[in-house]
Amino acid sequence: MVLVAAFTAFAAVILALDSRATPLEHTALGVAAWAFFAVVLRLQPRDVRIQVLVLVCVATALEVIGSIVWRAYTYRFEDLPLFVPAGHGLFYLCALRVASLPALAERSRPIVIAVTAAATLWMAAGLVRPPLPDLLGLVVWAIFLRFILRGRYPLLYAVSFVMTAGLEAYGTAFGVWRWAPVLPGLMLPAGNPPACIGAGYAAMDALTRRIVARLGRRPEPAPAPTSPRATTAVPAASGAEPGPR
Repeated sequence: MVLVAAFTAFAAVILALDSRATPLEHTALGVAAWAFFAVVLRLQPRDVRIQVLVLVCVATALEVIGSIVWRAYTYRFEDLPLFVPAGHGLFYLCALRVASLPALAERSRPIVIAVTAAATLWMAAGLVRPPLPDLLGLVVWAIFLRFILRGRYPLLYAVSFVMTAGLEAYGTAFGVWRWAPVLPGLMLPAGNPPACIGAGYAAMDALTRRIVARLGRRPEPAPAPTSPRATTAVPAASGAEPGPR
C-alpha cells in the first residue's frame, strides 16, 4: 500500500499546485510526474511495465481525442498537461495493486455489488440534476455495467471506478480540468464530472490487454474465478510491491 499512499499524496499536491501554476510551473509539475512515474515503473516486473506503458499510450491517445480534438473537457491551459500521461500510468499501477490485495479479493463479490449500486444511484441523481440531465453519465453507466457483468476483472473495474470518481471530483473542484456542459457534436448534456466516468478505465484496461496479447506478451493467466462473473486477482499485479517513491 506504500505505492497507493505515495500516489494519492503526489496527485493531491500536483493538482492543487497546478490549479494556480504559471505555464512554466505547469511544465515543471509535468516533468516531476514523469520522473516519479519512471522510478516507480522501474521497480515493476517486465510484464507489468509493458502493460502499463501500453495503457499510457492508449490513455494518451484518448486524452488527445477527448480534450484537444473533441473538446469534451478541457484543461486549464487548454493543452494536454505533461503530468496527465504519467498520471494514467501511476493510477493504473495503483488500481492493479489495490485490486490484487487479498483482503479485497476475498470479498470481491460484495465489493463489486456495492460499487455497482453506488454507481447506479450516482447515475440516477445525475438524471434529475438541474439545469440539464447528465445523459453522458447514463451512457457511461451502461458501459460500466457491461464490464461488471461480462468483463474478466470486475473487482479491478470496481476499484478503478472508485479511484476515478475521487480523482475527477478533486481535479474538477480545483478547476484543473472542466467538462463541457454539452458535448460538442453529440449535443449530449454532461455533469462536471459526469456520473460513472470511472467506467473509462474498464474499457482502457480491456483494450490494453488485447494490445499486449497481440504483441505476444500476455500477462499471467488469472486464477480460477470465485464466481462465473468475478475474479479475485489481477494478473498484472502479481509482482512484488514497490517501495516508497
